[in-house]
Amino acid sequence: LREWQDIHRQLSQTVKLLRLPVNTVAADHRTVHSALLTGLLSHIGQKDSEKMEFTGAHSARFAVFPASQLFKKPPKWIMVAQLLETSRLWGRIAARIEPEWIEPLAPHLVKYHYSDPHWEKSQGAVMANEKVTLFGLPIVASRKINYGAIDPPLCRELFIRHGLVEGQWQTSHAFFHANLQLLAEVEAMEHKSRRRDILVD
Repeated sequence: LREWQDIHRQLSQTVKLLRLPVNTVAADHRTVHSALLTGLLSHIGQKDSEKMEFTGAHSARFAVFPASQLFKKPPKWIMVAQLLETSRLWGRIAARIEPEWIEPLAPHLVKYHYSDPHWEKSQGAVMANEKVTLFGLPIVASRKINYGAIDPPLCRELFIRHGLVEGQWQTSHAFFHANLQLLAEVEAMEHKSRRRDILVD
């Protein structure tokens, strides 16, 4: 109790010193745990589906301390206030978190990995799969993003190849439809003359 009073007093003094407004309504679960998470980003863990332990930052493996309420039914994602090593690595003072809370809190620490850039006719853009990791932990396993801002030269090449040359661009521009019509006429000409070198030229 004394420890809690000391922390409360220190936080109150800091808030007054910084002239921050004090809220009058109690914060919800997400707000409180997101605030704590900003200082405990290296103490998060993802549950191993086969074992009763978690994979933490930099591939560290720890288990929830047996005295914790989360010991019997551990959640998929967790943060712990303390990592204690005895016979094994234990996570103490644990709380359930959601992985989507992490990315907005750590934009300077997360790493982005991209794969499978491809032209999507329905989007009219080059799309790719994005994976987001924090200290080696996959926060976002796979999400579809517009790849244009990440690799413009490759996107231009894919747009020309698939969108313009192969005609997979859905647009109302007159030049594009005129080009497609010209290509169709040339293909018909090739078919009639039984040649395969006119369209290439």
